[in-house]
Amino acid sequence: MKSQPCWKTLCPPKSKSVSTLLQQQFNKVGKVETGSVALPAIMRSGAGGPESFQMGSMPQAKQHITSGQMHRGHMPPLTSAQQALTGTINSSMQAVQAAQASLDDFDTLPPLGTDAASQAWRKNKMDESKHEIHSQVDAITAGTASMVNLTAGDPAETDYTAVGCAVTTISSNLTEMSKGVKLLAALMEDEGGNGQQLLGAAKNLACAVSDMLKTAQPANTEPRQNLLQAAGNVGQASGELLSHIGETDTDPQFQDMLMQLAKAVANAAAALVLKAKNVAQKTEDSTQQNRVIAAATQCALSTSQLVACTRVVAPTISSPVCQEQLIEAGKLVAKSVEGCVEASQGATNDEGLLKQVGMAATGVTQALNDLLQHIKQYASGSHPIGRHGEATDRILDVTENIFSSMGDAGEMVRQARILAQATSDLVNAIKMDAEGESDLENSRKLLSAAKLLADATAKMVEAAKGAAANPDSEEQQQKLREAAEGLRMATNAAAQNAIKKRLVNKLENAAKQAAAAATQTIAAAQHAASSNRNQAAQQQLVQSCKVVAEQIPQLVQGVRGSQSQPDSPSAQLALISASQNFLQPGAKMVTASKATVPTISDQASAMQLSQCAKNLASALAELRTASQKAQEACGPLEIDNALSMIRGLEKDIQEAKASAEDGKLRPLPGETLEKCSQELGTSTKAVSSAVAQLLSEATQGNENYTGMAARDVAQALKSLASAARGVSATTDDSIPRNAMLDCAGDVMDKSANLIEETKRAIAKPGAESQQRLAQVAKAVSQALNRCVNCLPGQRDVDNAIRTVGEASKTLLSDSFPSSGRSFQEVQAQLNEVAAGLNQSANEVVQASRGTTQDLARATSKFGQDFSNFLEAGVDMAGTSQSKEDQTQVVSNLKTISMSSSKLLLAAKALSTDPSSPNLKNQLATAARAVTDSINQLITMCTQQAPGQKECDNALRELESVQGMLENPTEAVSELSYFDCIDSVMENSKVLGESMAGISHNAKNSNLPEFAHMQEALEESVQMMKEAVDDLGATLAEAASASGAVGGMVDSINDAINKMEDTPALEPEGNFVDYQTTMVKTAKAIAVTVQEMVTKSNTNPDDLGGLANQLTNEFGNLANEAKYAAVTAENDEIGSHIKKQVGELGFSCTTLVTKAGALQCSPNDSITKKELIESARKVSEKVSYVLASLQAGNRGTQACITAASAVSGIIADLDTTIMFATAGTLNRENAETFADHRECILKTAKALVEDTKLLVSGAGASQEKLAQAAQSSVCTITKLADVVKLGASSLGSEDPETQVVLINAVKDVAKALGNLISTTKAAAGKPHDDPSMLQLKNSAKVMVTNVTSLLKTVKAVEDEATKGTRALEATIEHIKQELVFSSSEPPPKTTTPEEFIRMTKGITMATAKAVAAGNSCRQEDIIATANLSRRAIADMLHSCKEAAYHPEVSKDVQMRALRFGNECASGYLGLLEHVLVIIQKPSHDLKQQLASYSKRVAGSVTELIQAAEAMKGTEWVDPEDPTVIAENELLGAAAAIEAAAKKLEQLRPRTKPKEADESLNFEEQILEAAKSIAAATSALVKAASAAQRELVAQGKVGAIPANAVDDGQWSQGLISAARMVAAATNNLCEAANSAVQGHASEEKLISSAKQVAASTAQLLVACKVKADQDSQTMKRLQVKVMALSLHSNSAAGNAVKRASDNLVKAAQKAAFDAQDDQAVVVKSKMVGGIAQIIAAQEEMLRKERELDEARKKLAMIRQQQYKFLPSELRDEGQEQ
Repeated sequence: MKSQPCWKTLCPPKSKSVSTLLQQQFNKVGKVETGSVALPAIMRSGAGGPESFQMGSMPQAKQHITSGQMHRGHMPPLTSAQQALTGTINSSMQAVQAAQASLDDFDTLPPLGTDAASQAWRKNKMDESKHEIHSQVDAITAGTASMVNLTAGDPAETDYTAVGCAVTTISSNLTEMSKGVKLLAALMEDEGGNGQQLLGAAKNLACAVSDMLKTAQPANTEPRQNLLQAAGNVGQASGELLSHIGETDTDPQFQDMLMQLAKAVANAAAALVLKAKNVAQKTEDSTQQNRVIAAATQCALSTSQLVACTRVVAPTISSPVCQEQLIEAGKLVAKSVEGCVEASQGATNDEGLLKQVGMAATGVTQALNDLLQHIKQYASGSHPIGRHGEATDRILDVTENIFSSMGDAGEMVRQARILAQATSDLVNAIKMDAEGESDLENSRKLLSAAKLLADATAKMVEAAKGAAANPDSEEQQQKLREAAEGLRMATNAAAQNAIKKRLVNKLENAAKQAAAAATQTIAAAQHAASSNRNQAAQQQLVQSCKVVAEQIPQLVQGVRGSQSQPDSPSAQLALISASQNFLQPGAKMVTASKATVPTISDQASAMQLSQCAKNLASALAELRTASQKAQEACGPLEIDNALSMIRGLEKDIQEAKASAEDGKLRPLPGETLEKCSQELGTSTKAVSSAVAQLLSEATQGNENYTGMAARDVAQALKSLASAARGVSATTDDSIPRNAMLDCAGDVMDKSANLIEETKRAIAKPGAESQQRLAQVAKAVSQALNRCVNCLPGQRDVDNAIRTVGEASKTLLSDSFPSSGRSFQEVQAQLNEVAAGLNQSANEVVQASRGTTQDLARATSKFGQDFSNFLEAGVDMAGTSQSKEDQTQVVSNLKTISMSSSKLLLAAKALSTDPSSPNLKNQLATAARAVTDSINQLITMCTQQAPGQKECDNALRELESVQGMLENPTEAVSELSYFDCIDSVMENSKVLGESMAGISHNAKNSNLPEFAHMQEALEESVQMMKEAVDDLGATLAEAASASGAVGGMVDSINDAINKMEDTPALEPEGNFVDYQTTMVKTAKAIAVTVQEMVTKSNTNPDDLGGLANQLTNEFGNLANEAKYAAVTAENDEIGSHIKKQVGELGFSCTTLVTKAGALQCSPNDSITKKELIESARKVSEKVSYVLASLQAGNRGTQACITAASAVSGIIADLDTTIMFATAGTLNRENAETFADHRECILKTAKALVEDTKLLVSGAGASQEKLAQAAQSSVCTITKLADVVKLGASSLGSEDPETQVVLINAVKDVAKALGNLISTTKAAAGKPHDDPSMLQLKNSAKVMVTNVTSLLKTVKAVEDEATKGTRALEATIEHIKQELVFSSSEPPPKTTTPEEFIRMTKGITMATAKAVAAGNSCRQEDIIATANLSRRAIADMLHSCKEAAYHPEVSKDVQMRALRFGNECASGYLGLLEHVLVIIQKPSHDLKQQLASYSKRVAGSVTELIQAAEAMKGTEWVDPEDPTVIAENELLGAAAAIEAAAKKLEQLRPRTKPKEADESLNFEEQILEAAKSIAAATSALVKAASAAQRELVAQGKVGAIPANAVDDGQWSQGLISAARMVAAATNNLCEAANSAVQGHASEEKLISSAKQVAASTAQLLVACKVKADQDSQTMKRLQVKVMALSLHSNSAAGNAVKRASDNLVKAAQKAAFDAQDDQAVVVKSKMVGGIAQIIAAQEEMLRKERELDEARKKLAMIRQQQYKFLPSELRDEGQEQ
């Protein structure tokens, strides 16, 4: 909000001539300052340069006020940010003026031909220019609107860097636009249009921009309305310019409606301002009045600003950046409306006025929502194509939801209902289309499609009914899924054209926005070049911009072609291809731009480039998604389109030939012979590669991939045809020109034949079709070679090769006569021509990198020199003195001939592809081979001259490398830079031995110091790396905390882009591993998203951290998806996974963006709604990702689900064991174990069969594996249920046998869980994989445990053997625990004290085992078996958890684990010995029990020592009474809290026929009991604190020295704590029973009194050694006194009342119940006397029972008194 100016008065009192100066300031309130004006004058030029001053006399009155515009000289000085903005505006105005001046004339076009290529170039250039101008005008209007929005508030709070960025965007785009306008004007003039009008419109726009920049100067004092007017003029000029180029693609009606809605907002705001004015008039508080006026003024300003923005962006509203600016202006209006309402509410309490303000504000909000909805509707393109577009979309979305809801039958059925309704709508829409169709054939097709759709819907409904009736049936869910898939296919068939059109339309929009964003980024990069400090980064950015600039025309042409031919498959596929080709270069430019931003010194330019890069990344993401979906819809047409495209190219070649014959063939602008020749060679290579790929895909028979390969062939041929035409147009000789066109036409013809043959091979695969394919492909290859040979340089190379071949024929002769010259003459001549040939070879190497003319000259000279050399060589052969010498000369000449041919072939290949490093290496190798072979010949001929050979060889070697040294920029090998350095160093050592010695000595002398420095350097580098990583993490957290989410969005987009790259490393795991990790990560994303929704309402400041967390989680998911796609069963599954993850990433970027926006504006309701909607979409995409993973490996997913289900079964069995151990697992009815035995045996055998299927399923299909996993879960569930029933039938009087039976089935369940996990890991692995061996071992354990269960079931009622069987099962269980114990760290850790406590169980179990071995009683053996199983399991688990504690060292950890295993092994030996004794009892065997028990005791001792080592010096003895006391206190507190929670869950029973008083009583009971439970919980916690305080004070030792004294005190505290916990628990049970009607009120009263008595005892126990002044003791005393019935302390009154209230409520209820009892007195005498006698009898009985109860209570207290410590006995007597 722009603040109102205040005025500061300067009043100098001392001067005779005084004056008052009024100076405008913002947001400053000060006091009057005085000073003299009689000071030396200072002339300042001001921010805008020198200005004229007005002279005149000063007014006479000292306080005279002059109104009007103040002088700029009195403006406050500009801030540094304002000065920077001023500089940016000034430089931008200069650029705008320069661009305006350049628009006086349009460009001059080169002469163009009339053939199809020339016409296509002219049309494409016009389309490209129009697109660029449109995108640049979009940026100009968006920048203008941004300036309006950014300068709306207080100047002190304005972001001048962002304003400068907008100014820079406007000027840079206007500069680039002027170039495009000049070219387009020239093209329009060439076609008879009016280019001058276009130049005039562009000038008008430049003039409007210049005027607006003038009004935007920070030092400008003009009213803000001038800026808004200037901005509106920019919008109007933009619209006129777009109308001149025919690019007004926005519907005029839409623009009119947009302006009407904006005006409606203005009218509503005006009404609100009037209502606020009424509030201000009736407000007496001036402060509140000013506040209302300021808020209303701001509301009016923001509304006028919205209207101005609408005028600016209306002509370019199709641009997302323009829509964004208009929405931003709307948000400012919403914010100002909220401020106006708040100010009004604070100014008055008049409900009538506030209601009027509220209604007016609602009107503004409604009008604003209508405007924003209108914009969003256009932005989303939500108008469906055809009447059934919306229904089709809903069907496709809902079927995806059904797929992702597998396992949740209820959700699947719910989605099926939605699907049925959507298909019904679609069927009706298709029928309506059929009725309105005039063509009978089309009508018939529509009705047929409707019938198919209706049939598929009926099948789906039937499947949904089956799933609803059987929600637990996997089979019914699968049927519903299959029916939904069939319905989806029917929908695609019925609405295929509509779906395809919609997808292509989305792709067109995405391509347009991507091309526009790329154009903006290129403009920003060019503008930032002057302020870039890093030239290397700038060069890389420029290079990436060039590549993208070459791709933009193809993308634009694809969009225009698809729009002009909406029904053309060829145009649609061309757009898809151009879009996919654009993605990679665009992503590289984004990366280069982001890397360049930090090196740009100008902040505005850096911000512009950063924003453009971000917009481009977002546009690329949309383009990738749209192209993938369009590819899926249009894919089957690829082959036909490729064939049509190639035939079209063949026709274009024929037209070019006709133009060449007429002399009208002209090169296109920018074409040269060299450039076209290189393009021809490159495209030839691309065609060969594409043809090979086509043959490979056709052989495999995949139509989809074959179509993609055919498309690649057609695209490569398009480049080849263009290059061939360019070569012909730049060639003057008619013969090679026509030859080139003929060969190019032949290539097109042969390629078309190849595509046709491929199409037939796909339709009818077989060996014959493959053979025909190979023959046609060979013809294409030969045609390509002929085409390449037609290049100018290539013909000369071929001539040179023929020359070498013809000359070499003389070497085939048997005799070589002598020439008659002397040996010296022949040798001299040979040396001379050898040097010439060697020089020519070097020239050929150099010419292969130059022009075709250079190569022609060099190869012709090489051919002539070779002929001369061969002639001299033949003379040398004839001069040789012996036949042997002659043979050697001829052999060397043949070698030179072969090397020369290879050299020429390598030069020919390199000339067609100069950028190939391999070809460069081959050429260099061939040149060296020529030199070496010449050397060998000369060496042989000059053997008689010692030394001459070496000199000549050296000279020739130097000559051969001279060319390399003259061109050091060319690579001659594949060595890297550092490898080359190493090579130079190595050869330098050989060159000079003395230098090598010096280097060696220097190296040795400095080696130790160098090594030390190297270590220090490496350490410093590592520390620096860690510091940089920490800094990056800190910056990321800081950015997320402040709402800066740009980096997060970039990270998500980078993760999406990297997901498409081929993994650099081989996958370390299989698909199952990556699937499991992805499922966890996807679920974590869902949790984070839900948390973001929650925080958006409660604490928006936390959204930044959650967004950062979401970014990291998605990065992990995308990385795993890349490897999951590689390891998937087939490419289709892999691509589907990446597609779903990519779409999830795009949704995440939207959510992160909204989170950042909401964090910056926490009260923005619109943004909050958008965030919630974005979160919903992310959650939906997460379900799609999970569905794709499940579809990718249904079997392994079923294994995961099955393992989870088995874990639940094991947990349920553990609970059942707890009930059995407690003796509460009662039988139902009068059933016996025999009723369940057969069912258990039958189910167990069925589980064995499932186990076999599960093991075999690991190597079978995913479907079979899924069935096996589901079947095994069903069987184990049934088995667990029947075993539990069997155990309960044994009766609670035999709990040990119940536990044995349940443990047996629990072992089976654990073995099954392990088997399922190993099956999942082994799925799809070869038979020799280690996981398969682990699977076999797990299967063996499974069978063993099932067998053990069967034995247990048979022996469970056999009193003579059931103990032995239980012991055998326990021994097997312990063995499995030892063998299959995991080496992975446990999920949680525990303390050493807990570990030591668990070892007590081993000691007790050992004693029990020895006793059982001596008694040999079956009951003792069963108890021993159960106890041993539990004790060993607890010990092993606690040992592992304690060993892996973070504070435990590695050595101690290994000790603990080793001794834990030894203890278990020793105990296992003891049990095995007991088993032997039971089977064959003897005195000697029983005597050996002592040695076994000693071994176990020794292991326990070692374990305890290891535990002590874990804790170090801080270890405390768990047997210490003080420690026990504290633990008992904490345990009592926990027990009481649990009891209190139980009370919280209690509710009175429902008694509809009883009176309200009883219900009231029950509520009182519960509330009173809750109060007592809460009080006792606080009490015991206070007692625990008091006990710790005593230890800290030293009154109680941590390790007691006076064990007797402290132990006695501790025992008192322990017993007191236990009594409090027990009493509170009894109270809760009594309260529960009372409200449920199962216990008397007397029991409740007694329980409450017992709580009070036990708390008094606890107080005495704590007071024994306490400091009476201790605050902890005082708090404890308050707690205890509150519960003591004998306490008079005021501090405990509240809790005391709770106890009293409970007792009184219960007693009152009892009395009320007695009062309410109706006594019926019998009227007859005999009956009445009998009634009296019975009542007296009952009274006497009750009195006797009361006396007995009192005596019993006294005895109990006497017994307890004996065990109380002496300090407690006196107090205890008082209870």
